[in-house]
Amino acid sequence: MGYRFFALLLILNAVTASELLAQTPTRGAIARQQFNQVFVKVIVPVTERTPKQDGPVVESWVSKQLKEAGQSEYFAVTNWVPVCDGLLADDDVNNDIWNGKLFGRRTGNFCPVGGDLPERKDGRVVVLANGWDPGGGHEARVELLDEPGTRTVEPVLPSNARKDRTRTEGVKPIAYVAILIGPPPSASIASQINVKSTEQKGH
Repeated sequence: MGYRFFALLLILNAVTASELLAQTPTRGAIARQQFNQVFVKVIVPVTERTPKQDGPVVESWVSKQLKEAGQSEYFAVTNWVPVCDGLLADDDVNNDIWNGKLFGRRTGNFCPVGGDLPERKDGRVVVLANGWDPGGGHEARVELLDEPGTRTVEPVLPSNARKDRTRTEGVKPIAYVAILIGPPPSASIASQINVKSTEQKGH
């Protein structure tokens, strides 16, 4: 079983590499393979408007941070969704994070949510997730250390409240975004192959 998995990883890696070469990748595509990946997961509090529903798992570290923020009931509406940035001045990337729908007694509770990494330099990255209402007036925005393993949970608040921190007092977030920094795509594949190779030698 292990040998099959290892062989499959090698084949997938080779196919992916050949497809990239055949497509003549842009400078932006090449650059993205060398940068850490950013993933987000949307968490919704349980309210009358958003009744509890089954959804993707909420990791223990996310639950811990939500409880520290005073949120006791919640559920995830997405799995981990990758967010890409342009990296280059002429490279525009639009990211769809969530369609805004709940699969319970009610649907159409929110408007679609999009994501972006508007800034990435000096070992730090700014992560933005906005939408949630018709005017797109709610957002989660945070600056993080651009290092694999960095993680946090950020509240979704009105955009004008973020500009003036005094307005956040008493404002309940309509949602939360869990954010996780992972290794570059190529490093991720290589690490999986190395782990499997080590396991095989151990047997």
